[in-house]
Amino acid sequence: MNINGQHFTTIWPHPTDKGCICIIDQRQLPHRFVIETLTYLDDAIRAIKDMHVRGAGLIGATAGFGMYLAAMDAAYHAIDRTLEKAAILLKQSRPTAKNLGWAVERVLAAVKKAKEGDKKDIAYTTACMIADEDAAFCKQIGIYGLELLAAISRTKNGQPVNILTHCNAGWLAFVDYGSATAPIYAARDAGIDVHVWVDETRPWNQGAKLTAWELQQENIPNTLITDNTGGHLMQNGLVDLVIVGSDRTTHTGDVANKIGTYLKALAAHDNNIPFYVALPSSTFDWELEDGSQIPIEQRAGNEITSISGMNDKTGRIETVRLVAPRTPAVNYSFDITPARLISGLITERGIVQASRQAIHALFPEQGQNEARTPMKSPEHRHYIRKKALHLLDYLVIDQQGQQTTYSMGRTLDVSENGLKLETTQPISKGDTLIITVGLEDDLVDLRGEVITTEDFGEYFFTGIEFQDISEEGKRIFKKYAEAFSTSCNI
Repeated sequence: MNINGQHFTTIWPHPTDKGCICIIDQRQLPHRFVIETLTYLDDAIRAIKDMHVRGAGLIGATAGFGMYLAAMDAAYHAIDRTLEKAAILLKQSRPTAKNLGWAVERVLAAVKKAKEGDKKDIAYTTACMIADEDAAFCKQIGIYGLELLAAISRTKNGQPVNILTHCNAGWLAFVDYGSATAPIYAARDAGIDVHVWVDETRPWNQGAKLTAWELQQENIPNTLITDNTGGHLMQNGLVDLVIVGSDRTTHTGDVANKIGTYLKALAAHDNNIPFYVALPSSTFDWELEDGSQIPIEQRAGNEITSISGMNDKTGRIETVRLVAPRTPAVNYSFDITPARLISGLITERGIVQASRQAIHALFPEQGQNEARTPMKSPEHRHYIRKKALHLLDYLVIDQQGQQTTYSMGRTLDVSENGLKLETTQPISKGDTLIITVGLEDDLVDLRGEVITTEDFGEYFFTGIEFQDISEEGKRIFKKYAEAFSTSCNI
């Protein structure tokens, strides 16, 4: 797609330096167009976690190139092991998006099959293939979705087709074309008049900052609305259909997408308005039976309590606080739309009903797998790296019994019976935390109570005291503590 008339993709290898991958820093949009260079695995992880890049397809493509960068930084004899560790880090950077894990595993599998001297080249070739396929699949989504818009246009005698979309499932969320926007661009190219209602999509405002901007770049008529306006528009006949994207879709048809999508689906259902989800097949989760099993990322509350934008007087992007100091906030990034509310899934192979039977008929290579067992809960594994033993995710059970899996924390200290953690999310004193500790395959689940908390604004220190540790647990935890102590002296 185009920026000021020039074609761009969202990620591409540097034209003269094969060791660098270029991305568009989407945090700066729409105010500034900034190209950022990724050189190391850490750069790719940070770009994904801190949302320099976002959207299911682009996260997957970035993860693929992140694996390549990890391979480039590894000794030839250690590439497989290095990429196994890199895969763990990348998969935990954003836990909900399925494309991320799919891309990581694809690169890892290809590299493991290759000869030692070919592994780095294979990592590069596979990462490029993932990015190219993402763009090609999105283009096909546009071709199939075009028929929906064309049919509505015919019933309206050529009057504009009004589409409502949520968040940004445009080309900025993929490598090119986008998923939800691909049919819109195809309709424009086919001479069909379209108009897009763009949800602002709090708290990151991807609709306001990204979707509206990219539609303007493509001269697509659009109108920005608040997140709560969609239902009113539907009640008054101002929406012809809804098209959204997906971060993960079960093989039974349940869809995880940006928080607020479920409410749009409910409103569309109540007003008899078609509700479609556009996604490439890489977004399908062929293991999970039910949307309730999809891990829901919870991000820092300050993304809700503050907002950023351009100060026209200073020309600077500034962040301001919206609420009273220390206002508590909970920030779920995604919700689940059940298959029963979805009119159809628009894929690169065609439009399909959101049901197990229909999805597997379109993708027969996956088999029917009627007796699939639910995916196990994520393992709460640790790894040692640069003077800090990090935990990838951990399960918190609050005092009301609600369970939430968080991602990305850091062990600061280890005592005889507990840990001190640095986390990006607050954990309340009295909550219960379950974490797996150990090294390699010598692991044990430990259950602890939060006994101290310290708030430093953007991060939190949390003290956990483990309870009722078995003799085996004590042995493994001692081994873990020794490894932590050793890593801090590296």
